[in-house]
Amino acid sequence: MNIGKLGFGVYKLTDEEKMKVALQTAVDSGYRLIDTATFYKNEEFIGNFLKTCKIKDELVITTKVWPSDMSYDDTLRSFERSHKLLDGKVDILLTHWPNPEKFIESYMAMERLKNEGAVKEIGVCNFKIHHLEKLKQNCSVKPFFNQVELHPKFSQPELREYLKKEGIQVEAWMPIAKAKYLDDVTLVAPAQKYNVTSSQVILNWHIQRGIYAIPKSETPSRIIENFKSQNFVLSEEDLIKIDLMDEGKRFSTDPDEFPYDRKI
Repeated sequence: MNIGKLGFGVYKLTDEEKMKVALQTAVDSGYRLIDTATFYKNEEFIGNFLKTCKIKDELVITTKVWPSDMSYDDTLRSFERSHKLLDGKVDILLTHWPNPEKFIESYMAMERLKNEGAVKEIGVCNFKIHHLEKLKQNCSVKPFFNQVELHPKFSQPELREYLKKEGIQVEAWMPIAKAKYLDDVTLVAPAQKYNVTSSQVILNWHIQRGIYAIPKSETPSRIIENFKSQNFVLSEEDLIKIDLMDEGKRFSTDPDEFPYDRKI
């Protein structure tokens, strides 16, 4: 699979016309991985886009199983629904959150789907090291991705080192941290030096640190801008300064505190 260095996220894109424009812009810009989930309620829009997309076979579609659907049988049913909505194309299937009572059986169902050739890869989202250790003890197929909140102020160095050792690709959702600190001088200074935006500096940091990021936007100019984050190279000095921004500051829910009884 050619997933490139950046993927395209579609969380909260729930208007079909805006989704169509965003997807076409993303594909034309060069994105090849599109990341969705059952929880996003927009799989059908992506499926409709794929029906007429001339390079459908070149695209990599990721979707996710919601915690309330993570029994063995429910995982298979969730996949079948997504597969139908996505015009028969699910390349990577992920568990959305590590439901402590169900993620092992859900992952076992996903292993079956991979072994049968229904999906190309399987993986997880929001798994901490203790979740991954439990998975390793009970399952045989290594996750392709662990998709987690990750950005300069929450860069998860310990988890990243663990994933590197285990041969699992780290994937960052919320890679720009919802633009909460783009005015930080540590980002503004290199942005001015390279004549780019602070967002592009953050995404370039992800790329150079081996983190696969999936920025999301419905604005065509921003979608293009994000993809162009690959067109320059931050110096090692700049990278180290951004590394030092880490405060262990999570903006989303801690996976150990997620409300796992929440329905879609």
